Formats: sequence, C-alpha cells, structure tokens
Amino acid sequence: MVQKVAKRFYDSLVAGTILAAQCNDCGNWTFPPVTACRECGSRNIEMKEISGEGTVYFYSTSILPPKKFAEYSPYAYGLIELKEGPAFMTMVEGLDASTPEKIAEGNKRLPLPVKAEVIERAGMNVVCFRISE
Repeated sequence: MVQKVAKRFYDSLVAGTILAAQCNDCGNWTFPPVTACRECGSRNIEMKEISGEGTVYFYSTSILPPKKFAEYSPYAYGLIELKEGPAFMTMVEGLDASTPEKIAEGNKRLPLPVKAEVIERAGMNVVCFRISE
C-alpha cells in the first residue's frame, strides 16, 4: 500500500497535480499522503487533489541540505499550513535565505499566503511553495 500511495503521489506531480490523503472516516487531510489517517488511524483514505493554497508561518535554511539539493542552497525551508489543514516543512520560493539577517528580516513579514507548484529540482518533480501576496 505504501508503494502505491508514493507512486500515485509522484505520478501526479509529473502530471502537474498535487495529491493529499483525505480520511473518509473523520475527514482529516494528510500531506504528504500516507497510508493511514494521522488523526484517527483509519486506513479508509482517498487520494484527492488539493488547492495548493496555504500560509507560511516561519522559515529558515539548512546549513547541511540533503546532498541531492546542495546545489540549490541556501534555500528557504518553511512551515506551511495548507487551506485543507495539514502543516509541514518544505521549500518556499520568494523568501531570502541568503544570510541569518535576511532570514530574520523575512520572518518579520510573516505570515504570508503561499501557493504550491510542481517544480523540477535535482532531476525530480517536487512540491514547492511560492509567496502569493
């Protein structure tokens, strides 16, 4: 089941859509999608396209990014809460992560609305959020 969820998620990115899991028992959304609801534990979930709309609440950067993404460093990595409910850490474009001072200045502007998009990074399709003010 895990492999099917992951494959469907990444296949959707290739098609330019972003999927999350919605629990058919309690209605909770989970992103990235997993095989069971994080709220109630039910496996009665359905993969659905999400709006991609959300809010970024804070951000930072990594001094040691994953090797696959090292060439893109420094990049902003922020806490996003989707309109559908889930919150998670991910890449955010449109925020300056070049120095600690720029990050501190940028965080004073938050929260800000963001919109998800599928971009190519390190030879793969990934979900990234862009400031949409």
